[in-house]
Amino acid sequence: MKTIALETSLKPFCFDLTDAGIAAKAARIFTQWASLWENGEKVELLLWLSDGSEILEYNGDPDSRIEYARYLGGANHEPGTDTPKKDRPVEYTLHEKTRLFMKEPPEWKLKDIRRFCRIVKETFSGRYRRELELGIAFDPGPEFAVSDFKYRRHPEILGRRGFIYCAGVLKGDRYSYAAYPEGIPDGTPFGTFLGKQARIFMRECGFDYIWFSNGIGFGMDTWGTRGALFDGRTFFPEKSHDTKEKVFQFWETFRKECPDCRIENRGTNLTTGIDLASDGVPLREIYRDVPGVEAPPNSPWAALDGNFGLELAGMLSHIAELPPQGGYPFRYYTHDAWWLNSPWLDRYDRKPHDIYLPLSCCRLDEKGEPEGPSRINFLSVDNSYGETPDQVPRECLPFLMDALQTAPDQAGPVVWVYPFDEYHEETFRGRNLDEIFSGDWQIIDAINDGLPLNTVISTKNLVKLPKEKLAGRVLIAPTLISEDARIWLAGYAEKSGSVIFYGSLRTPEMRAMFDQEEATPLDGEMLLDGKQPVRLTPGWSFGPIDTRLKKGSRFRILHEYHQNGERRCAMIADRNLMWIRPVNSYESVERYPVPLQAPYTMTTPLFREGIALSGWGIHFTKPDPLSPSPRLTVRVHDNAFYYAFFGSDTTVMQEFTTPDGVPLFRGREVFIKDGKGFYPVEKATDLESRISIIQQESGSVSCSRITNENIGQHFRYLIKNLKHATVTVRPDTESTHFVARDRKWPNETLYTPSTFPVEKCRDPFGIKYVIRDVSGTLCVSWGTPEEEYFPVREPES
Repeated sequence: MKTIALETSLKPFCFDLTDAGIAAKAARIFTQWASLWENGEKVELLLWLSDGSEILEYNGDPDSRIEYARYLGGANHEPGTDTPKKDRPVEYTLHEKTRLFMKEPPEWKLKDIRRFCRIVKETFSGRYRRELELGIAFDPGPEFAVSDFKYRRHPEILGRRGFIYCAGVLKGDRYSYAAYPEGIPDGTPFGTFLGKQARIFMRECGFDYIWFSNGIGFGMDTWGTRGALFDGRTFFPEKSHDTKEKVFQFWETFRKECPDCRIENRGTNLTTGIDLASDGVPLREIYRDVPGVEAPPNSPWAALDGNFGLELAGMLSHIAELPPQGGYPFRYYTHDAWWLNSPWLDRYDRKPHDIYLPLSCCRLDEKGEPEGPSRINFLSVDNSYGETPDQVPRECLPFLMDALQTAPDQAGPVVWVYPFDEYHEETFRGRNLDEIFSGDWQIIDAINDGLPLNTVISTKNLVKLPKEKLAGRVLIAPTLISEDARIWLAGYAEKSGSVIFYGSLRTPEMRAMFDQEEATPLDGEMLLDGKQPVRLTPGWSFGPIDTRLKKGSRFRILHEYHQNGERRCAMIADRNLMWIRPVNSYESVERYPVPLQAPYTMTTPLFREGIALSGWGIHFTKPDPLSPSPRLTVRVHDNAFYYAFFGSDTTVMQEFTTPDGVPLFRGREVFIKDGKGFYPVEKATDLESRISIIQQESGSVSCSRITNENIGQHFRYLIKNLKHATVTVRPDTESTHFVARDRKWPNETLYTPSTFPVEKCRDPFGIKYVIRDVSGTLCVSWGTPEEEYFPVREPES
């Protein structure tokens, strides 16, 4: 990890505004989180001073009062919305009426902010002998502080929901600003104005970078699925080029006036493809052509709405490609400085799922090597009352350290092939917006249904790799990809690699690949396999189904749609090559899609069925059919598989198989039946699996780590209650010796002979040892011989 970024409001510093008080509070915050940068990482402090209006209204007067974020709840309300209601004359929610976070918040002037910046930098450098970089947040919305500029002086720049539209144009005014002492000229682009003001403000106050919050610069409606190109039912591809130009103009004009500061971004809650199809967001051009811009982090909204599929798919789609300098952030939601919640304590219930799930993910570069985050942000170190309790860093940091220490060091078993370039090309040619939109939502829903996706690679990087680099992985790719990528994936499948395509077949090459011929288009109400109802609305389900399998095809039909005597493929397979033609059964698309309720079904379980055909079986048994599926990832680190889980409903049972058999989780028991392993869902956990078994007889099997007890042993595990099992063990990559015994021997060493025949072999994930026909207890250990030192005894006289 290269950079640690702490985020804070001014609230913790409002209890003592003296130099000593500011320094003491800064020192306390740094001490709470100091274990993060003990290895020399760069450290940043991002200040949520106001909502960015302090930049917009900046005039350089050191005695001017700062309107800062001193509120609980939203700071700006439409006229009349916070007036008493007849049925509730006193009671209001934080969304209806603003409160102050303390009885009499102190006044901060501009000269105090300059003093604050100087003191916190001096405090940090004095304690840690290195520099602290300070960032300032700019937010386009109405939440954090009262904004005269946005809602009184210049409402013409507002888009939906009271958020600034980055491509807005300012009307002239006669207020005095640092960059415009005589007022803003009529017709000034918002990016120009913000850039000029930010450059002066940051230079004079002591800030080193700017944080663009809540989607500013990433479209017109950055919090929802609807946008300039999509109204919830109809796409408007003819607007794509104009929208791209407007959004990119913001970046060009801002950068022209503020050329040197680093830009960190919050981005949107959505994926690259959805942002393109709904709002024409040119992420590729922003990455490529805006100097000093950084990729956005994972969205914090899964903590609010539980949509971890959207969080993970969004992050993976954003990091498939990166800006030229590389690197991307991970952001963790510890406290909320405004809305009276502390996610670690309440939303997460002190459980680490939103640490392990996103930190299990990685991208693959052009050499096929994994790349994890380069920066961690903590939003925020203070709660809504300005408190900084020790409990939160003490409890969450050990999980975070563990997740970083076991980060992916190779591609996971399931890899998303993402057409980052193709999606941009198609959008700005005004084509296939429905395909792009539908495809990303299908992956979001598949992750929410338990698809263990943790790795992404762009098609641009994929075609540069030898096919052996991704051997053993299941590659999942949309059908809307370049011909080079299609040929690469077809060749991968021919070499026994597993490939799952999803989407419609809109090119002759794709139709030929899957033996499809043109057929009467079908949409609307259908039955999956003649039983389960689905509804295909073309706009968000890849268009109508307009192909069918040719007679005599080598492909097997695994699932199909029925409608009035007609049948169409839902899923077909030929050995390792599969195609899923999904349907998104949505009632409507509002802010997010609204799924149809039972008895309608989704086609997302077909993805888990597809990876099961490649040996990675995941199935859920639900007492209540409406229970949500667990969300999980599977990553590889040091030759072990790590399963990160979030189970919303712990009454669900999980069933697992892998190419090596049933994974045994350290410290857990598993029930084996018909060769499959059954585990109860846990709320949130991260489990290591180095051992797998193939066993047909039923029974409970336990796996536990035990003491090493001898020099050179790295790990020792005890597996009990085996019944004629084939056991596969994956040691860590540094170990050279392996021993398998029929019970725990107290005097066993690395040199003790195994009591079973042991086969050493290698697969695409690493070295493994196989022991066959084991019953009862098995004790396995591995390690590397070390130099040993013995005492020299004096001879007796």
